[in-house]
Amino acid sequence: MRTQTQASDNSMDFIGMYERHLLRKDRNPLFGSPDHPPEAYLEARRLDRLEQQRFEQDMRSVIQQAINLEPNAESEVVLALRGRLDELYTRCSGLGDHCVEHKQALRKLIDIVMKAVWQAAADDPQARMELEQEELARQQHFLLLEYPLIADMMRPDTPIAQDELIPTLLQAEEDELEAVLWMFEPQQLGDICSQADALLRELTTQGHALTSAWRNLEMIAEHLECSE
Repeated sequence: MRTQTQASDNSMDFIGMYERHLLRKDRNPLFGSPDHPPEAYLEARRLDRLEQQRFEQDMRSVIQQAINLEPNAESEVVLALRGRLDELYTRCSGLGDHCVEHKQALRKLIDIVMKAVWQAAADDPQARMELEQEELARQQHFLLLEYPLIADMMRPDTPIAQDELIPTLLQAEEDELEAVLWMFEPQQLGDICSQADALLRELTTQGHALTSAWRNLEMIAEHLECSE
């Protein structure tokens, strides 16, 4: 298969979100069976390398900002820094396994910044309760980002086009699909089920079995039933 060949040819490099999405689509009937030429993979890898370079540049910048942070810095400055760190963590999660050390460094920096936020909350019960809820949400967010599909979907510049969402969900692995479904409201899941069913019925008439895709549709329908 082309996808395996393309991936093995690039074994010395990482697979970023652009190449990862090409691999999802290549010769996949859910996406119309596109056959991407080598030039498409070269361009995807170029974009992925560019994103990696931008990330590393931004990473150095935010580390320097954290180093220069004054002990008595304004809360707005501390919160802005935390926001940048959260954004970098999301970006880093889509860059592949070779960024594990970057993710560990970012989590340490986030912990340091959060200590300052907790100190600012002092004895305010309401503020501390909100921080506890926020911390739980952040930990859940980090767990979700371990799935490359979720990391790709959370990017504002995601390569997954709107009309590619349903095929992407239908070709997802079972564990990542189970995780990603929590990102959708029941109404959205209802629309996804209807459109996915129509797509699979059409492809079935064209002679495609797509057993795993039908199984994914069942999972989506079951999740919708439980969430209503």
